[in-house]
Amino acid sequence: MRTSGQLLWRTAGLLSFLSFLLFAIGFVLAMNPQQLAPSNAAPPAHTAKPATPLPAAGVHKVVALGDSLTRGAGDANGQGYVGLVRQALEKQNGQSITFTNLAINGQESSDLLTQISQQQVKTLLTEADLILFTIGGNDLFKQTGGLYSIDKEKVAAAIKGLTTNYEEIIRQIRLLNKNATIVYTSLYNPFGDTETGLETIKPVLDWNNTSSQIAARYPHVIVVPTYDLFLRKEQTYLYADHFHPNEKGYARIAERIMQALQ
Repeated sequence: MRTSGQLLWRTAGLLSFLSFLLFAIGFVLAMNPQQLAPSNAAPPAHTAKPATPLPAAGVHKVVALGDSLTRGAGDANGQGYVGLVRQALEKQNGQSITFTNLAINGQESSDLLTQISQQQVKTLLTEADLILFTIGGNDLFKQTGGLYSIDKEKVAAAIKGLTTNYEEIIRQIRLLNKNATIVYTSLYNPFGDTETGLETIKPVLDWNNTSSQIAARYPHVIVVPTYDLFLRKEQTYLYADHFHPNEKGYARIAERIMQALQ
């Protein structure tokens, strides 16, 4: 029975991974549609500049929400991905940006939903041009068994709750601010090279797929994939705690976000 169960999880994990590859390819092609055109195709007579997800007047106010990934835990430089995105935008715009990082270490989706109901947070979100957030890692793994023991039933229950909260988070932010670009950074798998590597592939990829489907129902919401950035590179891009990115890992996430915002 154990062998049969492991085979089932490996098969499910493989199917989830193939789904992720299709999603990642679609993401790349969406940012570079010219890759679909034949190399000898004639250029169009009038090339229209593609619309940017960011406001034409530039980004003046950025609000960051979420958990320790948005807080930048593990980055020896104290920047995290949001700090690097801020720097890149300031360089791109040639002006400083008002930046507010409201992320809290250890925060789960229910905590974030409560946080955005606070009046001061509402005010900041209403005024933002760009909203960055991460959430979900603690929902899936903080209370579900830890690094070396994954409780599948608890993970399934956590994904169900996360799905409900995630959509409500986006809905509430969009009610407060109809125009700001919202960027959700989806999950990578920090356990890929551990004993629970095979068991964690499917729930992480399933969640990433769900988060993308939900985001697609709302305007100006971008889901940025990160799974491939850390796949088989955990030792290079994870911090010593084997959960958070290190400075190199955060730099890769920031680069991916900037690509999505171009």
